[in-house]
Amino acid sequence: MKTPILITIGAVVFFGAVIWFWETPVKRLVARRMQSRNPLPADEFGAHFFATDKAAIAARLQTVLQKYIDVDLAGLHPDYRLIEDLEIVELDSLSTVNFAIDVEKEFAISIADADAENLKTFREVVDYVAAHSTTPVS
Repeated sequence: MKTPILITIGAVVFFGAVIWFWETPVKRLVARRMQSRNPLPADEFGAHFFATDKAAIAARLQTVLQKYIDVDLAGLHPDYRLIEDLEIVELDSLSTVNFAIDVEKEFAISIADADAENLKTFREVVDYVAAHSTTPVS
């Protein structure tokens, strides 16, 4: 009777270790990408890379995204691709859905599933929010 329990515990420990070892290099890769850039606080990031009408949106989106990535986003570039450059692929599908929900709540918009699939870069997310937001963002 103890053998199935030991096998289960062993499997959980094994898969936990595999996930940890896989996730750590991904975080280092993203962190290295960020280190090559000048770090900017969220408000300066928005003002540096975006027109005045989108600067506040970019700053707020960076803050929302930070909740889902364990790497400091101070070195974020707006043209980084969410999957390929920021490795958001490491997020499970529930986290990805929660990120979209947080964006919808933050800006009082609705993001259609088909639109969400086409948002590849951080800049595209900013542009989408700017185009679909009906309330002024400050």
